[in-house]
Formats: sequence, structure tokens, C-alpha cells
Amino acid sequence: MKRIIYPAVASLELLYGYARAASTNYEREKINVSKEYIRDKSFRTIGSIDTDSSGKQRGYDAHFHQVGNYDPQSDRTYDSSYRFVGNGNQLVGLVWQAAGK
Repeated sequence: MKRIIYPAVASLELLYGYARAASTNYEREKINVSKEYIRDKSFRTIGSIDTDSSGKQRGYDAHFHQVGNYDPQSDRTYDSSYRFVGNGNQLVGLVWQAAGK
């Protein structure tokens, strides 16, 4: 009986160790995101821009559909289909265009 139980306990301890290591790695790799809301002159929210810890930004319309991405390393803006829009950060323009204004 001891021969059967001991390998099972050892394998559970090994699995627990892997799961614990994976959870601590995940906690270290959390990405902090800040959100900036875009409003019109009547103070209605027409969209938002999320910025992660690496500086990459994503633009969303008022219904939280993604309208574009900005990559600061390449200094390029892409639309929701990842087509090149232009150089520099043009997410605010994409949000306004999605709002139809």
C-alpha cells in the first residue's frame, strides 16, 4: 500500500510546485492599463484610449469596439483590421471618425 500512495503524493507535490511557479510568473507579468476617455463638446463619451505599461495604445468607440492601435516603437497607427493608417499617434482621429463626427 505504501508503494502506491507514496508515488502519488510525490507527483501531486510536483504538480503543486509547477502550478505555484506558474501563478507567481503570471503575477509578475501583469500589465497595468490606463484609460483615457474622449468626449465631445456636450461631454458625451465618444470613445476611449487604453495605454498599457509598454506604451502601446488601443482606441475604442463608444460601444467598446476596437477602432485602432498605436505602436510607439514603430511610431505607426493601424486601424482595427491592422491596416496602416499613418505615422504618429492618430487614434483620436480614428475614434472621432468612428463616432461619425
